[in-house]
Amino acid sequence: MTSQLWLDSIAADGARITAIDPGHLALPVPSCPGWTVRDGIVHTGGAHRWATQFLQAGPESKERFVPDVSDVPDGDAVLQWYAGVNAALLDELRRHEPDAPARAFIGRTTASFWMRRMTQEVSIHRWDLQNSLPDGAEPLPAWTAADGITELTQMQIPLIVGKKGLPAELAGRVLAIEATDTRDRWTLRLRADGVDVLDEPAPGDVTLRGTASDLDLVLWRRTEPGTVDLQGDRAVLDGLLDVVII
Repeated sequence: MTSQLWLDSIAADGARITAIDPGHLALPVPSCPGWTVRDGIVHTGGAHRWATQFLQAGPESKERFVPDVSDVPDGDAVLQWYAGVNAALLDELRRHEPDAPARAFIGRTTASFWMRRMTQEVSIHRWDLQNSLPDGAEPLPAWTAADGITELTQMQIPLIVGKKGLPAELAGRVLAIEATDTRDRWTLRLRADGVDVLDEPAPGDVTLRGTASDLDLVLWRRTEPGTVDLQGDRAVLDGLLDVVII
C-alpha cells in the first residue's frame, strides 16, 4: 500500500463519520457495548489526537500521551469537532514521509505506522457507527481490510499475546486466514508466550475463508465467525480472540 491510499482512506471514512445524521447520535453501538454513536465519534477523535501528539513530539520524545478530548462540545457540534480533529491528523501526517522516524506506543517506528494505524482505527469505527444506523454499514474496502488483517497478524496479535500469553492447549496450533477477493493469505503458529507469523502457507488447525472485509470484522470481533467459511477447530480461533481483546 502507498501512503496516499492510507491518507485517502482516513479522509473518506472521516467524511462518512462527519456526515452522520445528528438525530442518530444517541443510538447504541451494538458492536461496542456501552457506547452511543456520539461516544464512538469522541473515541475516534481522541485516537486521532493521540496519533497527532506523537507525531508532533518527534521520534526522540519520551513524553507519555493520552487521548485529549477535553474540548468536545455538547450536542450536534461534536460532528464538526470530529471533522476538525480528522483534518488536523491528516495535515500532520502529510508533513511526514512514510519512512520518516517517529514514535508510537510500541516505541521507535516510522510515520507509516501511524498512517496505517489511523486508517484501521477510523475504518473499523466507521463500520461500528454505520452499523448502528438504520441503513446499516458499508463493507470495509477490500484493500483496507486486507491491510488491517496484516496489521493484526504482524503487530496487534503478537504484541498482545507476547504480553498476556496463551493457554497451554493453544501452543503449536495454527490459524490460517484466506481472503477470497484479494487472494491474500496469513498464517499464524501459536505459542504459549507469543505468535510466529509464517512466511509460507501451512495447514491450519482452523482455517477462515471469506472476503477481506468479512474476515477483518470477525478478527476484530465485530461479527460472528459464522459470517465466514470456518474449517477445523473453532476453539483455536475462540481461544486466541479471548486473549486478544481489542
